Amino acid sequence: MKSWGKTDRKFFKYCILFFVCILFFAHGGLTQDRNKLEKQKAKLEKEIASINAILKETKKTKSMSASELQVLKRKIASRQKLIKNINTQMGMLNNEIKSTQHSIGELCKEIDALKESYAQMLRYAQRNKTATDKLLFIFAAKDYKEAYQRYVFFRQFGDMQKKKLQQIKEKTGELYKRTNELEVKKVNQESLLKQELKNKDALNKEKSQKEKTVKQLQQKESQMKKNLQNKQAQVKKLQKQIDDAIAAEVRRQRELAEKRKREMEAKAKSSAANKTEVAANKAAMETAKKKNYVIATTPEEVALSSNFEANKGKLPWPSAQGVVVSQYGVHAHPEIKGTKIENKGIDIRTTKGSAIRAVFNGEVTRVAKGPSGLVVIIRHGEYMTVYANLKSINVKVGTKVSTKQTIGVVNTNDDGVSEFKFQIFKGTHHLNPSVWLSK
Repeated sequence: MKSWGKTDRKFFKYCILFFVCILFFAHGGLTQDRNKLEKQKAKLEKEIASINAILKETKKTKSMSASELQVLKRKIASRQKLIKNINTQMGMLNNEIKSTQHSIGELCKEIDALKESYAQMLRYAQRNKTATDKLLFIFAAKDYKEAYQRYVFFRQFGDMQKKKLQQIKEKTGELYKRTNELEVKKVNQESLLKQELKNKDALNKEKSQKEKTVKQLQQKESQMKKNLQNKQAQVKKLQKQIDDAIAAEVRRQRELAEKRKREMEAKAKSSAANKTEVAANKAAMETAKKKNYVIATTPEEVALSSNFEANKGKLPWPSAQGVVVSQYGVHAHPEIKGTKIENKGIDIRTTKGSAIRAVFNGEVTRVAKGPSGLVVIIRHGEYMTVYANLKSINVKVGTKVSTKQTIGVVNTNDDGVSEFKFQIFKGTHHLNPSVWLSK
């Protein structure tokens, strides 16, 4: 058989290193996946707890509303995601348990082999246990070289005994560690199983509650249609109020922009003009033109608009907890067949007394009284956000606000429902808030 050359040994070492790296990164990937699932699970549990708090406020109401049904549907969807998450974690944990059990089995085999080898050494040592025997064996050598080799053999044999004993201790320690890991994983598995059963039971109850609610709403469809007509009339009135306020603010800002432009041109002609200021304003206007801004023309407003845009999909929610019960755009009513509703923003259901927060730095440009509560409009350069149906507010026109700063408290109706409208505009064009808020 051909012996391995230097190149072959080098290749073999690289192969071993490659497989070690694969195992290392695979383990790291599993840890990351598990951490991601844990975070997702915690988020879903928090969301369900938040929805429970919302539903609890109207639990005493004899009949549930369509809005209530939307909250319940969202809760069911979150519960299903949570169960799926738990199942995925259980699958990963089962694989880990199998892998750990396999490792324990391999360790036991290694320990048995080490113990047998050590026992053979002990038996040999027992047969040559006296120092006289060892000396006689050494002095019986033909020459000095052979005597030295026999001496070295006994010394190495002693070292081998110590090494084997140390290996047994290390492997036993590793076995103990793996056994403890296995016990922890089994406890976690049992905990996840209990959580799964608990959530499945809760899901069945929630589905039954949903079916009951749907039947209740179907029985009073005519009353619902009448209530919807009244509500839509109020919404239409409120939306016109908001649109008019937005249009008025855009006109005002355009006039200011034109005025600033004239002033800048006049300054540019003046020899005493601040060249740095003129250059900054000119650059801001160029950027505004490039980005199709019509009301953000100063350097500060252009920067604010750009920052707002950069946070698309990352803006904080206007309330610490809440559920969207009416989405943006034109869509079919969830329970009344053949009826369509239009929403220029989103309706968020929350708990009584919840603080309503600014989603970004800006300035309050309008405060008004709407059909069912107060309305606050905040300008963020080119963009404006609207918060409607507030019970009370703690800001006024001209107030500078920062991200997550409380601007008021949500209004709660006679049925115990706490719901508000949130809208985003770019100039006079309304945008879908759901794609701007963080998920």
